[in-house]
Amino acid sequence: MKRQVHSVPSRPLRPSELRRSWLFVPGLDPIRQREGLESGADVLVADLEEFTRAEDRPAARVRIVALMDECRARDVVGAVRINKLDGDGLTDLRNVMAGAPAVIFLPHAETAAQILQLDQEITALERELDLPAGQTEIVPTLESARGIVAAGTILTASKRVSACLLAAEDLSADLDAVRGPDGAELHHVRARFLVDCIAAGCVPIDCPFNYRDPAALSADLGWARRIGIKAKCTVYPSQVASIHAAFTPDGQQVNDAMDVVRCYETASSEGPVRGGKPVDPPDYNTARRLLARHAKFLHWEQSQFELPARTMVLQIPPC
Repeated sequence: MKRQVHSVPSRPLRPSELRRSWLFVPGLDPIRQREGLESGADVLVADLEEFTRAEDRPAARVRIVALMDECRARDVVGAVRINKLDGDGLTDLRNVMAGAPAVIFLPHAETAAQILQLDQEITALERELDLPAGQTEIVPTLESARGIVAAGTILTASKRVSACLLAAEDLSADLDAVRGPDGAELHHVRARFLVDCIAAGCVPIDCPFNYRDPAALSADLGWARRIGIKAKCTVYPSQVASIHAAFTPDGQQVNDAMDVVRCYETASSEGPVRGGKPVDPPDYNTARRLLARHAKFLHWEQSQFELPARTMVLQIPPC
């Protein structure tokens, strides 16, 4: 007899490349979960590892099944972080899959074999629960030097791997790094992590910013965006708005980018000029990428809410 499964999504999930904020909440804390749902986060991650005591896990698993329904009702991507597979991870997985989570996080990933084992377990449970084959995504978490070095094989071990998360505190401990709000101690690892993820075709989820310092958070997000990161995890609902602002093109940025592109593509023989200053190829290419990302957000918005196609009319000054 097949186990009963809670409702599965009737509308498509937000694409992985447009999931900017990944908010972690405890597995058995309805207040924190409610705050998470109301924060506007793109992804809500119910955590059975770090934020749930071992004795609370049986009750938390039941709670998480219902939470996945609440996520779907709000068009939030519902995810679960289980424990390591050689710990309580398999028990976690077998119990929460009845809630049809969109994503399963695997902590402390260090080998491709761990991903393959998780893939096999998920495949068996999807079949048992009559869930669409292959719908459940895997997000490994890299939390050690060994995991960072093996990133290439970890990220390509399964087609289910859609994104990867870089840890902060456990990784810093493994590296014996001195933490600071400027994040300089992990800049080199975050840049390497980005390259590994892009090469593997999955979304890099930046490590959390664990200081309650808005100015430092803004600087950290600016640095991340500058190198190409477009998603970040957090444990603070109050950070979600800042994360979205950093990783979503705003109206002024879109206007400026369109202006740059127009000036470059309609340049005279003297070369492209904007506002009396030359438009160089790096600025042109950056502007085109920003507009492409903006178009993806518009397309998603229209597909979700069945908005009519819009033509953006901008007042662009002459070059």
